[in-house]
Amino acid sequence: MASKRRRDGGGDAERKRRQKRSEERADLGSVLEDEQVRVAVKEAWSRKSRCILGDLELDCHPFPHCVIKNFLGSETFVGNLQRELLALNFHEKSNDLYRFKQSDDLKKRTEPHIAGLRSALFGRFRSWLGEVLGVELEPTVDISCARYEYTDVLLCHDDELEGRRVAFILYLVLPWQSSDGGTLDLYTTDGNFQPQSIVKSLVPSWNTLVLFEVSPVSFHQVSEILSQDKCRLSLSGWFHGPSLERPPRHIEPPIPRSPHLPRDETLLLEWVNPIYIDISYQEQIQEEFEESSEIQLKDFFKEEKFRAVGEALRLSQIQWTRRGPPNKRCYEAANLDSVPQCVSECLELLRSEAFFLLLSNFTGLRLHFLCPADDDDDEKNNEEGEKKKEEQEEAGEAEATSSSTESPSANGNREKELSTPTYCGELRRWSHGAYTLLHDGEAARAEYALDLLLPFGCADWQSEFGGFSCYVANEEDEELLTVYPEENSLALVYRDKETLKFVKHPMGGQDVLSLSVGGISQQEASANNISKSLKSMADKTVDHGPWTGCAVMFLQSLCPNVNLLSLYKDRQGKFLVFKVIKLTLIDSAGGLGGYEILKVHDADPFLGVEVKFVDVAACQQFLESYSSGAVRQSLSQHACRLFALPQELMLKTQLKASTHILDLYMDKLELCLQHIHLSQPERLRDEEIEDLEQQLQSQALGPSPQSTFITQEEPPVPSNCFQFQNKVVEDRMLTAADVQSFSNGVGRQWKHVGRALGKSCRALKGPAIDNLAYEYEREGLYEQAYQLLSRFIQAEGRAAKLSRLVKALEDCKLTSLAENILDVMPRE
Repeated sequence: MASKRRRDGGGDAERKRRQKRSEERADLGSVLEDEQVRVAVKEAWSRKSRCILGDLELDCHPFPHCVIKNFLGSETFVGNLQRELLALNFHEKSNDLYRFKQSDDLKKRTEPHIAGLRSALFGRFRSWLGEVLGVELEPTVDISCARYEYTDVLLCHDDELEGRRVAFILYLVLPWQSSDGGTLDLYTTDGNFQPQSIVKSLVPSWNTLVLFEVSPVSFHQVSEILSQDKCRLSLSGWFHGPSLERPPRHIEPPIPRSPHLPRDETLLLEWVNPIYIDISYQEQIQEEFEESSEIQLKDFFKEEKFRAVGEALRLSQIQWTRRGPPNKRCYEAANLDSVPQCVSECLELLRSEAFFLLLSNFTGLRLHFLCPADDDDDEKNNEEGEKKKEEQEEAGEAEATSSSTESPSANGNREKELSTPTYCGELRRWSHGAYTLLHDGEAARAEYALDLLLPFGCADWQSEFGGFSCYVANEEDEELLTVYPEENSLALVYRDKETLKFVKHPMGGQDVLSLSVGGISQQEASANNISKSLKSMADKTVDHGPWTGCAVMFLQSLCPNVNLLSLYKDRQGKFLVFKVIKLTLIDSAGGLGGYEILKVHDADPFLGVEVKFVDVAACQQFLESYSSGAVRQSLSQHACRLFALPQELMLKTQLKASTHILDLYMDKLELCLQHIHLSQPERLRDEEIEDLEQQLQSQALGPSPQSTFITQEEPPVPSNCFQFQNKVVEDRMLTAADVQSFSNGVGRQWKHVGRALGKSCRALKGPAIDNLAYEYEREGLYEQAYQLLSRFIQAEGRAAKLSRLVKALEDCKLTSLAENILDVMPRE
């Protein structure tokens, strides 16, 4: 026992020795131990005057900051500290403001020299600094390590955050020159406390600490690293205390806007690639745009026109003005009075009435009076109504009163509905160091807009060069879309009030010139679609044929004793459920000629009914019946009769066209009609539906005397299986053969499938699909689809199951491709 106690005692002593060694003492530089220096610095800081005392320099221009060389007293300690920091794990940090690598918070790191520095900084030095400032600084530890390497940068900002009082940076760099970049640049400010220009640049140096008071004017940046073989290593953080009072936030004046220029289509025909003038191609573009709210139109201008503008921009003596302030933007905009003739014509085209009409056809946004014939008819009717009203007033007829109360309202609404959109735009030069940043003012003034981006001088541009436009959701880090500069490619991006954008600053010294025009829609409610009359819808269809469209109605019984899914899986119940649906459509869509049922499928907990409309009037009548509740009432009545239910069947319904939930737009009939029209059916009628139709015809759609209420339940599907077209299929991981079959068959629909998979796969969310499309565009559709599914398998691992791919294909109405992958034989 005595021996055991001696071993314990030895262990305690060893632990104490280890604890002692776990933190190396960090001695501060001699200048910080000098009491006279401290008093002198305190007085200079209070007077906002310059002070140089040995290794310490205090300067108050453009705002108070202090540089302390040889901050730590031991070179050996500093060298060991650097080695410990370089051994940490660093994380890539990149957004609109910065790009560099950063460690985790060092608050709890136990490395001896990191722990020692932390104690010195937030212990002895914090006390010294608090006495100099005359402020009690909190013991809050806020410190991390940053590595800046080639092209890394931290753009203009002021470090404002509640509780931050003093910012500090301790440099641990090898010999460094200003030509290496990475300087700490300090900005002057104007009368509105906005940054103006760089007036001082501090070059990093070994064992040097820089600190400054966080204030409304403490704007600074870390300039881009230009050295390809040096690492700018630093420790940085904040001392916390009572924040300085801040002035009210400066609000910039709104950007001037103008209505479109009254120019006809002659200019359009001179400049635009003829393929984009073709109506059928415009409709294809609109369909793709409405799916993703963005599109890039390659080879948009005629080659000779684009080349002429590019040469003029490159060779002409254009007057450029820098746009700021640097905490929001930094680029050059052209004085339009100084641009060459061909550039002026190009800008005139982008702002012309004819171009706004073209944009309307591309996007489905209301940017023009899209139905001039209908509008003329309305105007004629208004004139006739006004004339009739005047005649009635002259005759003293009583009806004049009712006419006068309706006409002003109708005219006012029509005038508001057809108000002209406005635009604002610039010719911008994005040179090395240019950028735009997200800021609070932009978020407060965000609105519905269509962005047009047309870059010049960016042949063979690579993503690592920067200079691309990023779209992000407000108050979220994830990028929604990235638009890379591409020669003669017009990018159209629709953004709402919750979407912000910035331009990542170009690197590598190459300039990009871009024409940027924003077309602003006047009406939020109609911003996503063109409002068309029923007549124009019937006349202008996707394929120039008869009007068609597709919608899916989802049905769910709220009665615990009636399960529509189970009923439809039963042979007798299937017929009765189908008969209920068919009779309801006859009631609500006006007879038998305007629609056909394509498929009834499992959409647990709903039963999905896919309906193809072949007549716009029938579709309109159905929508009106659905909106009024007549469809639900008809379903309930027919179900009660055919199922012999003792009471009314309560139902939950939902109506969708593609991804649009039409229940949200029932007060906008024309909008619903357009969604249905653009959701074109991609399958023929199921053979099962053909059989059910034949059974109904044999009964002449009469009530069946043998109809009984069916409650039979289907046996559960095994956990290792899934159901496809009423067949049980064994689930498994996706194989190389599946990838090949998918890539061969999916064609242009691969993006839609990718977004469907992305609902449950993080690797395919945000801009991932668009990045894939851009990266493998030259390799073609097969390679894009192949890379998509390969990335899904790589990201999901063992969870990349066949059932998930089949579900995505069904969601995209690609059932035939799913059948091919599953090798399912057509049903007899």
